[in-house]
Amino acid sequence: MKKIAIFTEGQSEQIFVRHFLTLVFGWENISFECFKLYRDRMDPVPFKHPNENAEIYFLILNIGNDEKVLTAVKEREKGLIQKGYEKIISLRDMYSQEYSKRSGRVIDENVTREFIDGANIVIRSMSDPSKIKMHFAIMELEAWFLGMYNIFERVKPELNIAYIEEELGFNLVVIDPQTEFFKPANEVDKIFKLVGLQYQKTEHEVESLCSEMNTNDFSNALENGRCISFKDFYDGILN
Repeated sequence: MKKIAIFTEGQSEQIFVRHFLTLVFGWENISFECFKLYRDRMDPVPFKHPNENAEIYFLILNIGNDEKVLTAVKEREKGLIQKGYEKIISLRDMYSQEYSKRSGRVIDENVTREFIDGANIVIRSMSDPSKIKMHFAIMELEAWFLGMYNIFERVKPELNIAYIEEELGFNLVVIDPQTEFFKPANEVDKIFKLVGLQYQKTEHEVESLCSEMNTNDFSNALENGRCISFKDFYDGILN
């Protein structure tokens, strides 16, 4: 059985990864366990999917801190590779306090490249860099949700593209969310508030949104060269 470890910045990313994997590979083909790292202890969290006939086993580990994702990988990569893990993938938002400080609270391609290059330098110092990859959701995971624009209408039928554009002034079919919004989570919250809901990245809110995803939404997010950071993650998982 192939084994892949995925380190995530937080709970939202962990939930997304779990839904993503089941849609892309199918429940019948994978097995996974989810954990949260707490004071160097791995505590199991919902959900897990044991499957002795699985082709791939995924370990999905929530680090709970954007700045510590790469450190957590560095501390564990040798042990994971020794246990037969063929890939070690990590996912975090590009948005952070440090990014805000360096960029002046705007999307700055130079700062983005500095973060990516810095992560790659650390990875090259690890035992087997060919098996390790750091992915950034630019600027946040929610940019990918905005790229999967049809999920909002499934949450509430009123939240169609035309209504969102009329009320908020942007067309989600046309724009590239990863270059349009410095804080995409705020835009998701604005959309939800149009129908009396809110989005504060709670477990329930993220689960509800991710449960509306399907594989067509992944294609939508990638139309016309949009959400390139999602394509990078998508290709990194599958290839």
